[in-house]
Amino acid sequence: MEQEEYKNFRQSRIQLFSRIRLRNIFPGEWESIYTGEGIEFADIKPFEPGDDLRDLDLLTLVQSGEEEIVQRVAGRQRKIFVWADLSGSMQRFEEMFLSSKPEIRDIAIGLLVYSAYNAYSPVGLCAFDREIRCFLPARYGESYCDKILSWIIDQDYKGIPASADIQKAVSFLMQRVSNQSMVFFVSDFKDPAFEGDFADLLRPVAKKVDFVPVVIRDPIEKDVSIKRPINIAVKDSEGDGNTEIYLTPQKLKEIQELSTRHLSHLERNFRRAGIGHVVLDSPSINDCYQVLSGFFESRKRTRV
Repeated sequence: MEQEEYKNFRQSRIQLFSRIRLRNIFPGEWESIYTGEGIEFADIKPFEPGDDLRDLDLLTLVQSGEEEIVQRVAGRQRKIFVWADLSGSMQRFEEMFLSSKPEIRDIAIGLLVYSAYNAYSPVGLCAFDREIRCFLPARYGESYCDKILSWIIDQDYKGIPASADIQKAVSFLMQRVSNQSMVFFVSDFKDPAFEGDFADLLRPVAKKVDFVPVVIRDPIEKDVSIKRPINIAVKDSEGDGNTEIYLTPQKLKEIQELSTRHLSHLERNFRRAGIGHVVLDSPSINDCYQVLSGFFESRKRTRV
């Protein structure tokens, strides 16, 4: 299959599933998982520095002197954004070792943008590596979802893979995304910015928007096994060099253990930042759909 034909096949495959099989990864009351500037009452919480003074419960303040904030349900049609990591480890190119990650990323983005369309919400995209490669503001419409997915898929075949500048991507998010939007940050989170304690990096983001990390893992990092050593020619995922890997069963096991430790590290920091996350590690569209819809169903149950 030629490259252009393969791109069209991948895009039509994701669109077909999203339009026919997928109804919505968000539950019917998905807007209730986030508080915002709506009318319906959601909760009361103690006042914290940075809270909007307009949300103070004045009656409680006058009667008891306690400073409390009234939280309200955000409107249903809030903006949804996908922040997509296009750094070398998330790109598709010849002689790639962890080759399923770009496919899983594309499926995740397809499911998210068409779900936003099905939920009557405007959806936008920011794609980044060391630079902001593309920013598409949130808009309505199925054709706009087609445009987003087409742009993402087309980037696999352009340019030399580059590293990511996570700080720049996060700063851009804080500048360009309005409060109480929902942002899905789709990445393998293998950047040095995520190697140490990064909870402080994400706390301001989580306070501004409903921030959902979508961690992409290759199936090789999870449960693939080999019986004998093999030689694999690979290309540097964030450069222009080539090398050869002599992969033994023991080496593969070490790679998987390292990936598991990295995932545990991510999960600890997400918890410290008060952020829920999703892990996608299968190139099956149905598997990705089940994980994403299950994530929002669990969030819905915790609010009941």
